[in-house]
Amino acid sequence: MEPVVRELTDLVVGLLDGMVGPQLPAGPVFAVLCPRLEAPAAVLQRTDWRTGATEITATGLAGDQLELLVDATHRMRSAHPLLTAVAAGDLTPATAQEAAGGWQSWRRSPARGVIASVCGWDQLVSLPLRGGPAEVCGFAFGRPRRDFTAADLELLDGVAPVLRALDRHVRTVRAWQDGDGDGGAHARAAGLTCRETAVLLCLAEGLTATATAHRLGCSTRTVTTHAARLYRKLGVHDRLTAVLEAQRRGILPAPAVPAG
Repeated sequence: MEPVVRELTDLVVGLLDGMVGPQLPAGPVFAVLCPRLEAPAAVLQRTDWRTGATEITATGLAGDQLELLVDATHRMRSAHPLLTAVAAGDLTPATAQEAAGGWQSWRRSPARGVIASVCGWDQLVSLPLRGGPAEVCGFAFGRPRRDFTAADLELLDGVAPVLRALDRHVRTVRAWQDGDGDGGAHARAAGLTCRETAVLLCLAEGLTATATAHRLGCSTRTVTTHAARLYRKLGVHDRLTAVLEAQRRGILPAPAVPAG
């Protein structure tokens, strides 16, 4: 398992340093994990649990299959054992058969019937990124007939921290861009990478290097390296001046002026 984790980690670090926008890079993750899991198809799915609104990025599925799968998820999410487990807060990688309580229960599940008819395969394994009563998000890998093994689950359990850290990084940058639409353009004009911008956002929140490393899923040394690079690009030498300079350039919103 370790070579795969190392390969995925190297891949994610490279993607983070070169990312332009806050999008989770599903394609490269599929490319690393699908061959190891012998899965001809995989999805990255985000579902609003309250409304059923679903977004899916997939490999191994045609466009019409993807549309049917999105519609089925919207209608039948509460009947899917993997989705309901994640909505209840369980982020442990699991097979659909295991989550349903065994082969007989999964065989009779309406979710299995829909997946088999739409996708042509009937065995699933999940790698949840986040969950709860508001939203579920994660990867799922599918193949026909043969259930996924304990070794497959061990592999997913090993790579889960890397992918969840990447998801946290992406959401940090997305929240910033949603709050200040011009910030991304100003950051690119300053030459900041997506990773350096995420570190800057954490600095602006007053997080320590250790807390920033925990949020972004990297080492304290990596945070220090990125901070040094963004200081150089902004022409500053410390955290406070970096935040003030970023505000001056429009990368970060200017502080509110108290009324009166």
